Amino acid sequence: MKKSPLKLKPTENQTFILAGSGDEGDLVRRLGLSHEEERRGDFRSACSERYEAFRLIVDALPEDEAVELDRNHANTRAGLEIIYGSTIDNYLAGDFELAAAQAEMLLDCDPEDSMGATPTLALCYIALGEWDCFDDILPDLDDRSALHALLEAWASFVRTGKADAQALANLRRHRAIADELRATDHPTDDAYLHDISSERPSQAALARELWLRCEPVMMLYPEFAEELKRL
Repeated sequence: MKKSPLKLKPTENQTFILAGSGDEGDLVRRLGLSHEEERRGDFRSACSERYEAFRLIVDALPEDEAVELDRNHANTRAGLEIIYGSTIDNYLAGDFELAAAQAEMLLDCDPEDSMGATPTLALCYIALGEWDCFDDILPDLDDRSALHALLEAWASFVRTGKADAQALANLRRHRAIADELRATDHPTDDAYLHDISSERPSQAALARELWLRCEPVMMLYPEFAEELKRL
C-alpha cells in the first residue's frame, strides 16, 4: 500500500497541520507550480494540479468530523489556498455542486474564512437553489456591502419573481456597481487588468471584478440580469 505523502498532525493550539513528504506532499511547491502554469497560459494544467492536490488533502482529513487547520504553517496555508483555488476553478467551470462542497470544506477547516470563500459559496447556493443554506450564510457577509445587496435582490427575484425594493435601493447607493450592472459589456481588456492589479484599483475596476465574479451564475438568470439594467 502506497504511503500517503500528507499527514494530519495536531498542534498545541487544538488545530492541525498538513505535514508533507516528498514533492507530492509539498503543497507550497505544488501551489507555486499551478501559478507558474497559469502564467504560461496553461490553465488546464493549473486546474488539474490544484484538483489533484485537493484530493490528496481530502484523503488526509477525517471523514466524520471537521478539523481546523493552522494557517500559520506554510504547507497547511498552501493547502488552504489550493482548496480555495480549486473551488474557484470548479465555480468558473459551472460545477456549482462540487465548488459548494469544496467551499464548505474550506470553511470547516478555516472558520475565520481567511481565503474569502463565503461569497463564492453564497453564489453557488443561488445557482443550486439551496435557499435554506443561502439564508444561513447571507448574514456572514457585510450587510453594508454591494455584494450583500446584490445577493439579497437576486434571491428575492428568483424566489418571488420580484427583486426586493430595499435591496435594489441599497445597490443604487453603490454608484460604480450600479453603472456596471447596467452596462451591456464587461470587457477584461488591458486597461481593466492594469487597473485591478494596481495597489489602489478604481471603484469602476472593483465593480467589474464583482460582475465577473457573479457572471457564471448570472448566466443562469438572464431575466435578473435584464432587471439590473433598470437600476
